[in-house]
This record gives sequence, structure tokens and C-alpha cells, in this order.
Amino acid sequence: QGGLGSPSGGLHSDFRTPEYSAAKEIESRKWEACRGMGYSFGYNRLEQDEHFIAPETLVRSFVDIVSKNGNLLLNVGPMADGTIPEIQMRRLRAMGAWLKVNGEAIYGTRPWTRAEGQTADGTPVRFTQRGDALYAILLDTPAAAQVVIRDLALPAVAEARLLGNPAPVRWTQQGADVALDVPQPWPDSPAHALKFAPVR
Repeated sequence: QGGLGSPSGGLHSDFRTPEYSAAKEIESRKWEACRGMGYSFGYNRLEQDEHFIAPETLVRSFVDIVSKNGNLLLNVGPMADGTIPEIQMRRLRAMGAWLKVNGEAIYGTRPWTRAEGQTADGTPVRFTQRGDALYAILLDTPAAAQVVIRDLALPAVAEARLLGNPAPVRWTQQGADVALDVPQPWPDSPAHALKFAPVR
């Protein structure tokens, strides 16, 4: 794709902006996923709750996008009087509540060496990093207190904790994997951010 008047065929843009889709891998250039909460990009009084992205799915999609060097541009469609419909407010509150606890794993972070991983029980994991901290964000609640993150090697000096819980998390390196004993019970959350630091 070349820009108009560009003899070299260079790309004249700041961001790639896919709509209602996301990157499959980490992209070196910053990009932005653009989507509405429902099928319509603005307010549509015919849309019901089942036509909107579920709050849990929205949080998980957001984490996935950030792990791949992206931003999320989420459209909010107000009614004619400027009021944000409750059906949309529920999703915004869910995002805000999750970020209040786990924002450290999102704000100011960059992609790690890879975006995706998984636990031994198949829970998807997304990675971000900031400074000397690595964040492993579980995109669901594991069934057990012990979590094994596949193909993750940590330095012996690294400490682990679950964001939102001040208690340290015991961890051990088991070959190519990291096993963690997470304080119970798991919080009621669509995703759980584990912090490891220092990792450099």
C-alpha cells in the first residue's frame, strides 16, 4: 500500500486500524483495534444485551490487543439526549473495575518477547512488560490454586504476586515451566494478572 504521490510506495499513516478484528501476532508498528460494543457503531435502540460483546470478552480482547502492541478504540454510542445507555455503561464499568485492579499490567507496558502462552490446564495467557517487570495475564480463572505456565523461565531473584493481592506468590521453576501457588480463592474476574519482578 503506497500513499498518494509517493513514488517510493511508502505508507503514509501513523496507525493501522482494523475494525472488529485484531492482530494475530505482535506487530512492530503501533496499531489500534477499532470496534463498537454491539453490531452498530453508534446507538441502536433495537440492539439488546445479546447483541453486545460480553463484558468478560471485552476485557480479554483488550488484554490480547495490548499484548500485541495495540490500542483499543472502543466506540460509545450515546442516545439523542447525550445519555450513555445502561447496556453500554455495564461494559464500561466492567473495564474500569478490571483496570482499577490490574491496570499496572496494561498502562505504560510494551509487548514482551512473545504475546501468547498457556497454562498446563489450557488457560490462555498474554504477556506484557514494563521496566524490569513481566506480567502474565490469565484470560480465565484456572480450576486449581496451583498454576503452571508453560514455556516460561524466570530468574531465581524474581518475586511473584497476583495484582490486587499483597501476598507474595510462591513459585518454582519446573524445567521449562513455572509453577505458582496462588492465594485462594481466585477473585471474581475475567482475567488475572501475575507480576514477576525483577526479570532482567
